[in-house]
Amino acid sequence: MSIQVKFQTKLDKYSVPDTTLVIPSSSTNSQLEAILKGLLKSTVSSTELSRISFDFLCINKLIRSSLEEHIREKDESLLESIISIEYIEKFQGPQPEDALMHDDWVSACRSLGDSILVASYDTNLHLWNNQGEHIISLPGHTAPVKSISFIYSGFFFFLNFFIKLFKLK
Repeated sequence: MSIQVKFQTKLDKYSVPDTTLVIPSSSTNSQLEAILKGLLKSTVSSTELSRISFDFLCINKLIRSSLEEHIREKDESLLESIISIEYIEKFQGPQPEDALMHDDWVSACRSLGDSILVASYDTNLHLWNNQGEHIISLPGHTAPVKSISFIYSGFFFFLNFFIKLFKLK
């Protein structure tokens, strides 16, 4: 089965003519990308096309299945009309550079200057410096610590939900 589509974008650099195309309804993201890159060949260098990837939206949702399946899930009656497919530049998710390891889940985190204060489900507060060195653990809770705040008035004070005040000199 074939379907009529129009590609649209807000990316002026990668815009294509506003024409209706007939493509297989079974098209997936990789096939949509191949079609789009074919349309962009005349205006974008092959080097740039090899470096860029696109994601596709239809009916304001990212397409994660075949185009036909996606449309049937949203509004099957659209299969008979011209479908607008928006394309956006795809970016890789961020990669963690470093981690401050804890024995339990972290529930809150605050920073002030070079200090990082972490509340944890292990019932402790943990103070780290910005180089990732653990400075001190502050016990005193009988349940997970879920909220914290820095108060600075010449000394560092840490305040949490249970109004336990810790003073570090």
